Amino acid sequence: MSAPKLVLSLLTVSMLGLTLSACGSDSDKIKEEYDRVEDQVKDEYDRIEDKVKEKYKEAEDKLTDDEKSMAEILESIFLPEESFDNFLDKLTPEGGRGGLYVGHFVELNDGDNNDIDIGAVYFDISNQGAGSVDGSFSYQQQACQENNALGINSALKIDNYIAGKVTGSLDTLEFLDVKYVSDLGLETPNLLTTFAGSFEEKQAGSPWKGSFEYLDGLGGQKLSSGEDNCKVTYTLSNRSNFTTYALDYDLGKMNLDVTGNGSQKTVTWQNPINTQHVLVSQIDVNKAESGANGYVQNLVLSNLETQFTPVIPNSSTNYAIVVQAFDANNNLIGYQAVVQDLPESR
Repeated sequence: MSAPKLVLSLLTVSMLGLTLSACGSDSDKIKEEYDRVEDQVKDEYDRIEDKVKEKYKEAEDKLTDDEKSMAEILESIFLPEESFDNFLDKLTPEGGRGGLYVGHFVELNDGDNNDIDIGAVYFDISNQGAGSVDGSFSYQQQACQENNALGINSALKIDNYIAGKVTGSLDTLEFLDVKYVSDLGLETPNLLTTFAGSFEEKQAGSPWKGSFEYLDGLGGQKLSSGEDNCKVTYTLSNRSNFTTYALDYDLGKMNLDVTGNGSQKTVTWQNPINTQHVLVSQIDVNKAESGANGYVQNLVLSNLETQFTPVIPNSSTNYAIVVQAFDANNNLIGYQAVVQDLPESR
């Protein structure tokens, strides 16, 4: 059975769909048009939210007292109304394994052949049959680029499924009419993303995997780093697939190791044959497990590098360092993680 899909039929609007090439004297008209469409979107959002809440009330008497404690979370997730009763019927004491799952996403058909389509994602998933999900999606590709992670602000796990909403801001829009976007306070895109996934116990590594899709109409648009002397440009895709693994998963015999003493640590590994890109993530485990953004660094390496310098704080912090290798078709061919305190606890 496929993962439950979120309702994606909300009215969506893209600032880029408005006439941003108008003369400066027309900027007020542009803002008025934007405000009008924004109000229209909000009205449609509220209408659908009311319908989902109404449907929930109709099915609420099927839940036990423990399951009713999930009501607030359930009401904040838009599930297809026609399948809402059936979805609630699937609540069971069992479910896919929980814990910290780390992996990647691959963008689909963004229209930019020169773009790196790989990004980082992790989930901290409840061990309960019905519980919450925290996590982050990150587009950071180089060390100079800010790690503008999109954070999960409303998500849950029920049985073998996870679903939720992700919000946050990314880098600056890269196009000629950025002046008009700046006038409207939208130079940095604020994104709303919905995701859904399932626990694939029979697949190698027993991953949680699925997809996410933007509701903001920004797919196909170029973004660029706002940092000086940091030439990073990438293109958003409307839709991406993600796969995440428990940290004991091992693929490709990468021989991941952390060498050195104190603050002079280096992470090393071996690249599998046919490696094209390597994604290295450093995650603060305590932050990830508490619902905060755990990402410290996410770097996409494309020159067959085999080492990485982690951020090492003054006080000992528990980190997960995850190395993932991909071939030219963005297929995962290597995966290994190590969890340890940096610097070492004394």
